[in-house]
Amino acid sequence: MAGIGFELRKIYGRKTLVSNIWGSIYATMTAIGPSVLAAALFLALKFLMDRAGIPELENRFFVSSFTYIFLISILISALFSTTLSRYISDCVFQKAEQEISASVFGTLALGTVLSGILMFLLCVGMYVYSAVPLYFLVIYYCLGVLVTNTYNIMTYVSALKQYKEVTFSYFVGLLLAAVIYMACTGIFHWPVVLAAYLSLMCGYFLVVFLLVFWCVKAFGKPGAKYFAWLTYFVRYPKLTISGFSYMLGFYVSTMIYWAFSDMREQVSIFSTAPVYDLAVFLAIAVNMSALVIFVVKAETAFFEKYVAYLSALNQGSYARIEKERENMNNTIRYQLFFVYEVQLIITVVLICMANVFFPYLNISAQVLNMFMILSMGLYTVFSMYFTVVFLYYFEDHTGACIGPCVFLLVTVLLAVLACIFGRLFYALPLLIGGLCGWILSFWRLRYRLAHLNAYLMCRGD
Repeated sequence: MAGIGFELRKIYGRKTLVSNIWGSIYATMTAIGPSVLAAALFLALKFLMDRAGIPELENRFFVSSFTYIFLISILISALFSTTLSRYISDCVFQKAEQEISASVFGTLALGTVLSGILMFLLCVGMYVYSAVPLYFLVIYYCLGVLVTNTYNIMTYVSALKQYKEVTFSYFVGLLLAAVIYMACTGIFHWPVVLAAYLSLMCGYFLVVFLLVFWCVKAFGKPGAKYFAWLTYFVRYPKLTISGFSYMLGFYVSTMIYWAFSDMREQVSIFSTAPVYDLAVFLAIAVNMSALVIFVVKAETAFFEKYVAYLSALNQGSYARIEKERENMNNTIRYQLFFVYEVQLIITVVLICMANVFFPYLNISAQVLNMFMILSMGLYTVFSMYFTVVFLYYFEDHTGACIGPCVFLLVTVLLAVLACIFGRLFYALPLLIGGLCGWILSFWRLRYRLAHLNAYLMCRGD
């Protein structure tokens, strides 16, 4: 996300109250703006559907079926994102931006194939199990492919350096979806769930179209190497393992509870755990601010020190190298602990506020209890991720794998045990798994920083 940092440094460099406020807004918009707008679109449709008074079964079907789309999309994009980010960075360094433009279309093609296979299986299951109409299945299938492509293209956002345009694309897509939903239900009187899915499909289609447009505009006419980035899966397999393990660990306990817990509910072919899912959603919302804080701190302070240290390695004396290394190490420690501490305060404060306001929102005590533990669990997971990002900077791919893989394994094991011992333990796997992954990642980062000169000069792992 270095591009965000360049823009933020220009904004904060003016050193005025207005620039500080605008810098914070800009960081929020670029780091989580698209995610917030997408969530707002879904929640707005859900609110309108509730106002329409649709049957509870249809309501649950809409939520459950869209949750499966989201999960498929996020996991497929996790397969690509870390390795693709490395490819984009190398292309930028080599000034081969036309290859970035070509890889956009290669990513879209491969993402369409993978998501298309999974979405086809879901559609077949719905048709056989619940006799869902074919016209609905076509819309559902297209939406799943479009959401996957949206997440895949978001990997290019840090290289685009057009964050306002990207957020604008999401906003226009949201607006189009709202207009289509209102027209389908108010004018044509279509079934509410069908109208919601059609509006989502049209909204995401416009988002994908606009994002591809911005990519081509930024990187130029695409070259002929649409799938050159696939070689990076062979060159850097640990990057793929690290990124996918982190994202799978994030949701693996949810999937296990869907299949085996005593909270599971079945709607058509979709199995979910609504109480746990709601608690996870609220816990993610509580910790989203950490992404903004990390982007602001990491991209405005660390990157300058990192470049200065690399310059010293190439041209400086040993004394200068050590000085720059120590400056960079101090910056990393300060940034990480700043993010750790500030987000911990935010999480604890919001947990306390939830205890006051959740009863007024008719949120059950069971959701509240899970939410409190899951909020701390996701705090540790985000903290692990921020630590791993610095390992990516120093090309410590083995170290970047250790924390996420341990996190995934511990979470899987404890989630299975939680299904055996009961819902009292359902929130613990994310907390314990995230804590284990965080500790190991932080230990590995300290080890890497202590031996950084030797590692970068010798390129050992």
